[in-house]
Amino acid sequence: MTEDQQKLLQKIYTEQQMTDSNLNLLQQRIEIIQVYITNYRSGLLVLEEIENKKDGEEMLMNVGGSIFVQAKIVNPDKVTRGLGSGIRIEQTVADAKAAVTEAVTSLEQQYETLTQEYQKLIARASVLNSQFQQLAAQIQGAKPPVEEE
Repeated sequence: MTEDQQKLLQKIYTEQQMTDSNLNLLQQRIEIIQVYITNYRSGLLVLEEIENKKDGEEMLMNVGGSIFVQAKIVNPDKVTRGLGSGIRIEQTVADAKAAVTEAVTSLEQQYETLTQEYQKLIARASVLNSQFQQLAAQIQGAKPPVEEE
């Protein structure tokens, strides 16, 4: 194996490792975004159900994990929405729906962008793997055959 071949093989290997690492990170980010999208969509369904309720009316409310509690609606016109870091605001159901819909749209755009980036990295990983295998085959072909005893 020549020094140039060894350097090229090392370069390809290093890029393969970085690409694999980036693929894993992207996959994790995609999965997290999917969880957020599902969570927000569940919230939208509850908001839509609350919209049709009147003061004092009861409903089953999903608290997660397929667990429901019987809840009495005290004020169907107002909801409290978490903004993060323990901050909550009170707003109308319509305003909350608009904010959640906007969040879902933003998350879906992020999901699409990350998915496209993920596909590009998969294609790059395939090219690198092919290059690595071709170079390894060239190097093995250039070595003198091992004599069998």
